[in-house]
Amino acid sequence: MSAEVIDTKRANRAQRAVMAATGAQGLSEASLSVLASVPEWWRRRAQAAGIRSPWGLDVFTAVSAEPPVDMVSLGFASPRDDLHEASCEALTDAYVVSLDAEVRTADGRHYTPPALAAALYERAVADLDEKPGGLVWDPAAGAGALLLPALRDWLSDQATVQPDITLTRVTRCIGGRDLDAAAVWLGSVVLAAELLETWQRVPARRRLPLPALLQLGDGLSAPPQQPQVTILNPPYGRVRLAEKDRATWAHVLAGHANRYQLFLAAAVDHAADAGTVAALIPAGWIGGKYFQLLRKHLASKAPLRQVSYIADRSGVFSTGVLQETVLAVFRRGEAGDVACEQVTMNGTVKSAAIGHGTIPTDTSLPWLLPRSQDDNALVAAAGGMTKRLKDYHWKVSTGPLVWNRHKDQLSAEPRRRSVKIVWAADLDGGKLHQDPLRDKMRWVEMRHDADERTLVLRQPAVLVQRTTAPEQNRRLVATALDAAELEQWGGRVSVENHVNVLRCGTEDSVLTPRLLTALLDSAAVDRLYRCLTGSVAVSAYELSALPLPDAELLRRWAKLDPAVLPAEIDRVYGLVRDAEQPEPGTSSPS
Repeated sequence: MSAEVIDTKRANRAQRAVMAATGAQGLSEASLSVLASVPEWWRRRAQAAGIRSPWGLDVFTAVSAEPPVDMVSLGFASPRDDLHEASCEALTDAYVVSLDAEVRTADGRHYTPPALAAALYERAVADLDEKPGGLVWDPAAGAGALLLPALRDWLSDQATVQPDITLTRVTRCIGGRDLDAAAVWLGSVVLAAELLETWQRVPARRRLPLPALLQLGDGLSAPPQQPQVTILNPPYGRVRLAEKDRATWAHVLAGHANRYQLFLAAAVDHAADAGTVAALIPAGWIGGKYFQLLRKHLASKAPLRQVSYIADRSGVFSTGVLQETVLAVFRRGEAGDVACEQVTMNGTVKSAAIGHGTIPTDTSLPWLLPRSQDDNALVAAAGGMTKRLKDYHWKVSTGPLVWNRHKDQLSAEPRRRSVKIVWAADLDGGKLHQDPLRDKMRWVEMRHDADERTLVLRQPAVLVQRTTAPEQNRRLVATALDAAELEQWGGRVSVENHVNVLRCGTEDSVLTPRLLTALLDSAAVDRLYRCLTGSVAVSAYELSALPLPDAELLRRWAKLDPAVLPAEIDRVYGLVRDAEQPEPGTSSPS
């Protein structure tokens, strides 16, 4: 089929038939164009390395890797001229970016920028205190980008070794696995290209095809040998597991399963004694209810040794990763302090040390780790606080009203049994108000007694927004729904599910609604909350884990003027304040 027929993003019926027959089903036309560029890309790389034999210039005979498709039959896929002189990293990036967005999303695939790939490997090696002599393995290798720094480093130490011995050894020292056949082939070719200069030094009569360093298969299964270093940027996203698979992973699952959660657990399980696992992963596992068993498993098998927070994700990932992301290094062995740093990306990685954190005795709890140098005092102060909300008889729940399940019960004006709704937008600014944009759905009608029991709040509470944006100055946006405020809203309300509802089970708790609201409104506790979560969502689980002062201190706070209370909270929690900034309740010097 001629190339000029293809002028749309989606293949027509005839093209789909060809793609299915040749094994290319599921690949976009753009992806096939990237693959079609590889033969010429290889020929030029091989020529530059001094390879002259026709079979060495032919990627299909030079590399012991099975092509994912019948390239001859896919004549309608036009090679991209701009890739013929591309770097290895640019070629692998082009393939990932060329995948249809829905394919990337469904499979959780993301490209690793070269600078982050190098940084991840460097941190793994630094934790070992020596260059790895065993296997460096990537269980979610994709097109092999993460293994390039490791392979180049390994080859730099082989200069005095006979080239044919080097080519034999490399398969025991560098390897990876992936389920994407096209990525595995491309990655094997890209990694083989790094071996071309070594290959060229082997006499032509003794030259064998270059080894394929990537395998097609499930990265969750055991590697061919226990890796000394595992590096991975695993697929992200929730996945529904079959009953058998869920039983297999029950030791790290506390609710929904996430792909990277499984890969991280498998990586530490398969690592060699004293082996290192370095992963580029979302930060959500540091806190979060669904990751509590994973945290416990990691702490017992391969404790966290270092965490590097990526400061600004915009422009870093060509596939648009939005979650807060970290470089995390784990090591089989005894637990110790966790070194924390912040990294920024601007073509290269720049790091700034933050300080150290410790894993809590109850390792399933969120791990309180500093995010900036100013957080060290906060984390240290909070580490001595043993009280939590439950110790003061407070419980946290999610607002019960899921509006789209009750669409026909919502209205702008009250009906016979209607109750006013508190929306998350009504908490903006930390003061409860009626957001005009929500007034078209301000009331919900109670049609059954069950609605009254489940949807209505009749007692005073403290309300906290559940969802926030990464760029917001505050993560905790709280307001008190005290008795007087509740009466103004009609004596009862229905709270929608983007709001956390904090209620006290006793009237004489030393942690009064006023004190709790002041705590959540304070700069110190807002910063502290960010230190124990990797998510912009504010969950009941993480609110319940916030360290709180003892009862005696709360009693003293209850007697303070509200104007000076915020500064006292910040002082006790160790928040470093600007010396030139006047304390609340005081006047600025004239």
